Amino acid sequence: MSFLEERKALTREKRLMSLSHFNGNLEGLIDETSGTEIKQRIRTFTQIHRDETIAAFDVLSKIEDAFIIINGAIGCGSLGLAVDDDKSFNWIATDLNERDTILGGDDKLREAVERAYEEHHPKVIFIIGTPVVAINNDDINSVILELEDELGVSIISIYTDGFKSKTPVTGYDIVTHSLLKYVVKKEVTDRDDFINIISFSEGLQDVVEISKIFKALNIKFQVIPRFSSIEEIKKASLARASVVLNPEEGEYLAKELEEVFGVPYISSEAPIGFRGTKNFILKLANFLRIEDDAIAYIDEIENELTANFNNDLLTDKKIFVDAPLSKIPALTRYITNLGGEVVGFGSPFVDLENRKQLKRLDFLKNSVSTIIGNGQLFEKANEISKDQVDIFVTDFEGYEDLGHEGVVIVNLRKQTSYGFAGVDKLSKAFTKAIRVLENDKKIQKESIYKPSWKKRSGNWYVKQEVS
Repeated sequence: MSFLEERKALTREKRLMSLSHFNGNLEGLIDETSGTEIKQRIRTFTQIHRDETIAAFDVLSKIEDAFIIINGAIGCGSLGLAVDDDKSFNWIATDLNERDTILGGDDKLREAVERAYEEHHPKVIFIIGTPVVAINNDDINSVILELEDELGVSIISIYTDGFKSKTPVTGYDIVTHSLLKYVVKKEVTDRDDFINIISFSEGLQDVVEISKIFKALNIKFQVIPRFSSIEEIKKASLARASVVLNPEEGEYLAKELEEVFGVPYISSEAPIGFRGTKNFILKLANFLRIEDDAIAYIDEIENELTANFNNDLLTDKKIFVDAPLSKIPALTRYITNLGGEVVGFGSPFVDLENRKQLKRLDFLKNSVSTIIGNGQLFEKANEISKDQVDIFVTDFEGYEDLGHEGVVIVNLRKQTSYGFAGVDKLSKAFTKAIRVLENDKKIQKESIYKPSWKKRSGNWYVKQEVS
């Protein structure tokens, strides 16, 4: 049964038993997530982190022809301020005050919608929910029904609460649910000759690199929903097939397009490293029956890259990798192939679907430190001090403070990591990191955490949930 029959998307906890609190080792995590159910844990202390509202805003802000209204208190407007350097999208906040939270903020929402339409004439207006609106239960649907007829523009509510899920990618699911129900074309007569490239969190550089692969193989494509237009999202149901750059973020959209609209989903791992990129290309080529062209392309690029590839680049270096679980196998394999020792990894969550990635880590030691949690810098700082980590690789923003723990940070958000170009760029990033380790005498800086805290066990604040 399609999830579109639900009024709104279920949280990852309800749909896939998502676990976002764990601190131990790889063997323990595999054991804890291997049953028909995943036991939940709680943190008795947690640091600030992303939530599903931020995730939803992030992807919606990269859609052309759209306008975003943040329906919440004035502090919620910081969502827009955080990415306000990007002038390609428009947004406003309703700035609900104490009176509005008690008596209702319908009037302010109505005024915001009218202003958005009059000043910008977008093709779609998205209304993002926030904790305040989720608590006071404003009748957003009445405002939508009234103004859609009056203004003649699509107005879509994004049902993010900000507190019901500990898994930020729930925000991507909520956006997916709304786009499929209210934007994507329902009538499908003939297929078009293009592939949907589904991207939710990837930076522009990574999307460009994947686009180059499609162009080199003469494959027509469109990228959705990130960096797309409303018209492109509408056509998603007409595609020849879909591929996903990060399965744990975009698989929900790909599977629903397949089940509801009959668009085949070409499943593969994230296109990272030699193996991941080749697997991605060959799965696509097999579906399109262009294997010979794909193999010739792969051989040519691979020969160029391997000529100057240093397999001993990371010898004697200890590395901690923090990324979505769907990327961990490819990243850690790449590091291992460069001679590095992966002493630990962190990911935001594990659920019934992405736990299959743990089986692909059989080349790592069972004792490898494993932290599952959204953010939680203090736990990672604890692990860095105990394992004497040299390089901290992260796919997330906001980890600059870990530089005070004496590690060099390689931030994947600031460079290309996808495709064959990513193989080369990552190698250069590690070369630079090693140079810093060897030459920068200031690398050992004062930790922002007290020594007494770091003497504790890393799982001090992670407890078994009592039902």
